[in-house]
Amino acid sequence: MDKKEIMALYNQFERIGQAASGYEKHVNGPVVRCVSPDPQGSYITYFHLDEKQVSSAIKNEIEFFSARKQSFEWKTYSTDSPANIGKHLIEQGFTREESESFMVLELDSIQSALPVNADIAEVYDLDGIREAMSVQEKVWGTDHTSHAVLLHQMKQASPKDVAVYVIYDNHLPVSSAWILYSTDSPFAGIWGGSTLSEYRSKGYYTALLHQRINDARQRGIQYLTIDASAMSRPIVEKHGFKFIAETTPYFLDVNG
Repeated sequence: MDKKEIMALYNQFERIGQAASGYEKHVNGPVVRCVSPDPQGSYITYFHLDEKQVSSAIKNEIEFFSARKQSFEWKTYSTDSPANIGKHLIEQGFTREESESFMVLELDSIQSALPVNADIAEVYDLDGIREAMSVQEKVWGTDHTSHAVLLHQMKQASPKDVAVYVIYDNHLPVSSAWILYSTDSPFAGIWGGSTLSEYRSKGYYTALLHQRINDARQRGIQYLTIDASAMSRPIVEKHGFKFIAETTPYFLDVNG
């Protein structure tokens, strides 16, 4: 796997060429933004700047979202230009969040369907998706209300582009994950993969991972991506995911 080629392909299809369902995509010179209809959820998906451009480009985005009273995330990859974008963002008021490992699996390396050793339910309606997000909230201590609404909207608008999975224990949602597809893209992204602490070591993470790998293979996807936490990285590495770049989100609350 050529990391530079994979990153260039990912930039082309996923960061520049696509916009999430329900979002407005704006190309503002060397910066591509995805604008949510809600006060939360907007983000900068791609940029390519030099040192002379970077400060004014950041100010332009702050002015744009401030005028709309929308907070937003500026997601960076260690392969982006300029390399010190994080320093510039912090200087202009952004808060750095935890870095993760952007990793890619070439699906042609998987020769047959992987075993799914758990009873996994795919959820379709808002209540089911909220149950999936309740696991994420308990594990990470964050509010996923808007994320549940967004995933439900995506499911309604493009049913084939998202699949949300939950593992229940005595009707209690204890583990959840989802996978997102993009039209005409060779990539699909897996997200979530979280389990309540008291239900870990039961193979739930691996079961959800196998489910989504099998899904993507059946769809003819070439590459599966993940932003892996320190906890998840060793597990996905065992399944053939390769490290491509470090990704770090920076967040600006314009109403804070």
